[in-house]
Amino acid sequence: MTKYEVFERQAQLKVFADGRYLAAVQQGLYRPYVFPVRTAQGHLVTQAAPADHLHHLSIWVAHSKVNGLNFWAPETLGIFPPPRILVRDTRTDVTADGVSFDQRIEWVDGDGGLVLGERRRTGVRLWAGHVAVDVASTLTAPGHPVEFGQDKDAGLALRIADQIDVLDGGEIRSATGARNEAATFDTHADWVDYSGPVTHDHVAGVAIFPYPEVADTPWFTRDYGPIYVGPWRHGAMTLEPGESFTLGARFVAHDGGPDDVDIDGLFRRFRAERG
Repeated sequence: MTKYEVFERQAQLKVFADGRYLAAVQQGLYRPYVFPVRTAQGHLVTQAAPADHLHHLSIWVAHSKVNGLNFWAPETLGIFPPPRILVRDTRTDVTADGVSFDQRIEWVDGDGGLVLGERRRTGVRLWAGHVAVDVASTLTAPGHPVEFGQDKDAGLALRIADQIDVLDGGEIRSATGARNEAATFDTHADWVDYSGPVTHDHVAGVAIFPYPEVADTPWFTRDYGPIYVGPWRHGAMTLEPGESFTLGARFVAHDGGPDDVDIDGLFRRFRAERG
């Protein structure tokens, strides 16, 4: 039986399985995120704050137009104090099946006023020989309507490790067999996988399985590293007071490329779990 442990170190909630460091949940200056994410063999497959996009934080949730406020990259706007996404409370549950974090989060404006409420559930576990990170974000309008504007910089996002991206010899592949940004961008597919060389002799990657609630969202893919599940790219959304919307996906960090890993089989198992 796998022994899971959580250690709080340097403002990070670090998840270990049988002594192996899998992932960490942390609160950044402007938003919470999951970093690092490692494969079962210990290879790092995501990156945080790359030089070209400092606001890309491994696995994160954000939006650039929430009641007119930019929560996607407020650090780039020169506004002080900026809007922020803040974890107010975290409940941690460690079981024989994995670790889950249940967080109460507030999206606040520069004056600290509540713009949007969020409950985020993040799970980390070994799954079918791989490392699975589940992120489910339930966004709730408080005592006023909340408008999510139409924009590409919005959603549940992943930034792949630099050495894995297409520009450095990696590959994006979708469930339809399409490859790389030119063929996968703005298309529909059950899943997308991003894999590439993590060392001179090892390949690893991340498969992304959207939750059924957002399964019809077309993919946002880029050869330089990001992939988004972004339901607001093609349309705005307004939540009335008390109304909620859930955005979620499973990120499966795996050793080997898509030809070495049964991504279709993993996806079918995921959908059976999710119902």
